[in-house]
Amino acid sequence: MIIKRMTASFGCLDGKTLELKPGLNVIAAPNESGKSTWCAFIRAMLYGVDSSERARSGHLPDKLKYAPWSGAPMAGEMDISHAGRDITLRRSTKAANAPMREFSAVYTGTEERVPGLDGASAGEALTGATREVFRRSAFIGQGESAISGSAELEKRIVSVVSTGEEEGASWSEADAQLREWQRKRKYNRRGAIPALEGEIAADEEKLGAMSATVNDLERRTAELELREGEAAGRRRALDASRSAARSELSRALSSARERSERAEAAHRVAVAESAKAEAEAAGGVFGGMSAAEAAEKAEEERSRAEKLAAAAKKGASALPAAALAVLAAVCIILGAVWNVYAFAGAAVFAALAVYGFSKYSKARRAAERAASELQRLLGKYGTGSADGIAALAEEHAARVHAAESAKRREALSERELNDSREALRLAQESYVSPSDTPADALKARELSALDARISLLKSTVAELTGAAAAAGDHMALSAGLINKRERLAELESQYEAISLAVDALKAADAELQLRFSPALGRRAAEYLSRITGGRYDAVAVSRDFSVTARLTGDAEQRSSLYLSAGAADALYIALRLAIVDLTLPEEEPCPIVLDDALASVDAARRGRIMELLEEIAEKRQVILFTCTDIQPKEEK
Repeated sequence: MIIKRMTASFGCLDGKTLELKPGLNVIAAPNESGKSTWCAFIRAMLYGVDSSERARSGHLPDKLKYAPWSGAPMAGEMDISHAGRDITLRRSTKAANAPMREFSAVYTGTEERVPGLDGASAGEALTGATREVFRRSAFIGQGESAISGSAELEKRIVSVVSTGEEEGASWSEADAQLREWQRKRKYNRRGAIPALEGEIAADEEKLGAMSATVNDLERRTAELELREGEAAGRRRALDASRSAARSELSRALSSARERSERAEAAHRVAVAESAKAEAEAAGGVFGGMSAAEAAEKAEEERSRAEKLAAAAKKGASALPAAALAVLAAVCIILGAVWNVYAFAGAAVFAALAVYGFSKYSKARRAAERAASELQRLLGKYGTGSADGIAALAEEHAARVHAAESAKRREALSERELNDSREALRLAQESYVSPSDTPADALKARELSALDARISLLKSTVAELTGAAAAAGDHMALSAGLINKRERLAELESQYEAISLAVDALKAADAELQLRFSPALGRRAAEYLSRITGGRYDAVAVSRDFSVTARLTGDAEQRSSLYLSAGAADALYIALRLAIVDLTLPEEEPCPIVLDDALASVDAARRGRIMELLEEIAEKRQVILFTCTDIQPKEEK
């Protein structure tokens, strides 16, 4: 197959066209000019775009990475030559989630469809390789010289190297299949064997639990019957005790009612007596006074009466005034008879007589007033003497004391009435809403605890009965357990057989490796020696496509991990070219596509690679995209 012309609406390629020729094509262009995009376009036109690929950290799938910058649908056209005919491949996008899904292959210049070519099979039909084989051999992407393991590529190399046929078996696939069978049977705690072991353990546990359940059910049922009988006896005793307590409450209520009635009657009598005594104490001349006040008042009145009596008896005598008047008369007579100065004495005695008579008159009136006041005072108290007033006060004190005694009796009767009423209320409440005695309360708590235990036992018995019923038939479970043990023995036997097969496959692979690696290694070593100017003379390739190379003259090979970037790229280019020689068909060779694969190779090795590519280009088309000015010899 030879690619002649390409037109792309793909990534940054907005309707651009690229013309190619048979042999070696070197497309030198600066970075970001679309070289890698053209390489991806070639792969997309041959094999389509994987619409199922998803974006992940650090990676964009082709359907996103190469979406046209212009916003147009992803599409392209490629003119090729294959089997002596010119063919035009077209891919376009009809649905946004299926880029370049629409495919057609027609003979160039006509609309005649090419038979056997469709969107899914076109790449393999034209190149002779599947997508995975093509990407690991003839397609060398930028920074992707190294080859990752592939069961498909491994199988292709083994079959071609061993038999020369296109069909063959992959050790990796066989090993993977055997290990998958192993995992299905046992992998850590998963697989058929652990699952069956778990079922057997569960069944054995279930059988043991069935016996334990029945025994527990019998024990709990016997205890339930015992507890129910005990509860019935305790309930009867408690009912009898409560009935006796009820009778006692009835008697206490009757007694309290009688006491209350007696207290009410006594209180009525005490109230009447207190009112009568209080009324008597409030009457009389000392009404409203306390005994002490009455005594004090009586003493004051008695003293006053005695003073009035004394004043009434005392009065003034008229004899001195009369004597003075006689003397005054004598003096007047003497003055007239004997001496004129006697008139002066008469005047003095007369004046004294007048004064005496005046004083007598006042004293008499005072005595009369005192007698009158005494009569009024004694009349007020209804007595004839001052001692009578004291007697009245003593009588009043007796009445006051009697009233106070009656008041105290009333207060006592009222307290008794209140106490009896409170006792009656409590007795009524106790009778209406009786509470247990401490002894009955203890019995009730014990009975409640016993009832709770009975309730728990009933629930447990019900659960155990259900569990025993749900456990099923013991015989059926035992038979099923025997079958499972037989199946487990069979699976374990299979697992051992598969393990032996894995070991045998490893031994066979060791022998097959001698046929796999040497043929590929020899061809890769030839190319690597040419590229490095004989610096390396041996290459070994393992089944996972890890590579080692040996410096000429050394006894030990070194892993590609120890090589410089340029040396490693040269090694992997040599390996890829060897894979192309061994696996891709020569009768209709597909192109080799390199995307800046020589960037890290020094100038001398780059020149040798170009010479090698020119030789290869004599048999198959080589398309090299590079940002370095590299030209074939004939163009220099």
